[in-house]
Amino acid sequence: MSMSLITESYWDDIMKIQEEAYTDIAPEDVNILKNKWHSSPQSCAVYLDHKGKAIAYLLAHPWANEIPPKLNEKISVTHSSTLFIHDLALALEARGKNIGKALVQNLIDNAKAHNFVKIRLVAVQNSTGFWAKFGFINMPAKEVCSSYGKNAQLMVLALET
Repeated sequence: MSMSLITESYWDDIMKIQEEAYTDIAPEDVNILKNKWHSSPQSCAVYLDHKGKAIAYLLAHPWANEIPPKLNEKISVTHSSTLFIHDLALALEARGKNIGKALVQNLIDNAKAHNFVKIRLVAVQNSTGFWAKFGFINMPAKEVCSSYGKNAQLMVLALET
């Protein structure tokens, strides 16, 4: 098993993973996800099984605004010292194997190496505990679009460079 940057050939797998992973919110259109990928391909990755099939993915992109982007909307490429994790999703077969942890740690390491100072995300489906293990903290005063689902929580990680 290994990690790789996302290429066009992984999108069928990514869409299947997204469908499996999200039970509380509607899956996004492939063109919306590809927009995030195209805005920062170097910060997007897949985790591959031994046959080369994507079994998990992470999409992240620079984001300068304190308010997170809305789901189901394309973004414009922006330069920022902050990365936004748009999506981390695992296929059922990938769960419980520290694959999500590996993808997040890889992103954090790369973000530090490229002088990003923060990473933000919206924790969905009661995932704040997972993110807190990396040092992400809640930002309760910030607005989160209802498209992220019930109890969605904006979180931030300050990076030490």
